[in-house]
Amino acid sequence: MKPVTSQRRGIQSLEIGIRLFQDVHRLGRPVTLSELARRSKMPASKVHRYCVSLIRTGLLHQDGRGLYSIGSYGFQLSHAEAEVDHARALALAALPDLVSETNETVFLSEWGEAGPRILRVVDPARPISIRPTTTGEIPVLLSATGRVFAAFMDVVRVTTLIDAEIIRLCHEQTLSAREARMRKQAFLRQLPDVRRRGIARTTGERYRGLVSFAVPIFDPRGRVILALTAFGLATTFPSAWDAAVPRALLRCASDLTRRIGGRKP
Repeated sequence: MKPVTSQRRGIQSLEIGIRLFQDVHRLGRPVTLSELARRSKMPASKVHRYCVSLIRTGLLHQDGRGLYSIGSYGFQLSHAEAEVDHARALALAALPDLVSETNETVFLSEWGEAGPRILRVVDPARPISIRPTTTGEIPVLLSATGRVFAAFMDVVRVTTLIDAEIIRLCHEQTLSAREARMRKQAFLRQLPDVRRRGIARTTGERYRGLVSFAVPIFDPRGRVILALTAFGLATTFPSAWDAAVPRALLRCASDLTRRIGGRKP
């Protein structure tokens, strides 16, 4: 019999490639080729060849700026919390380009303890007259962001919040019980249309003269984990479903969903 060796021979190039993937995964953000080369102590040209193979297998992704991040298949191998962290980092990195393309204020949100909450707001390079507050949760009933989360989440999960908001509206606007029921029914009737279009819209329901669009970002299990929202004054912000801003939002959300290996439910 041949003696069993304590060290089994492996494929060194495979181990190097996996370590590069692990470096990007640990950083949790887009990384440059030079940073990967510095961390791995290899020439940039050699790191680049490994990255090409990792991109081809879906473990890594390279964006238009040449930065490397986790690819669609890499996300499917990740832990659920790591998926959200990476999705958040990618979405935050995409905000400036989206604002540059639309020339409108855009913000990223996630589901908090009592509804959607804003993670970051990016404004265009022009004077703006209104900006959302980044403290507290966004209302579900009267916001495009709330409608997007409600449309793609388990309705039971958001019903308590919806009922609480209805009660608050009853006190603020002195609504009758019948009017309150009608508000809730009207909101629930909108959700199938949001699911069909993949986008939600408000046209002054919360603030008169303000238009907003929101789109969902999905994880590999088809769950909505983030939302992108753009808004502006109705005088300069077209509210048509096929206008430039909602089209840009849909493209960006679709790209981010694809990059994390997500899927629409």
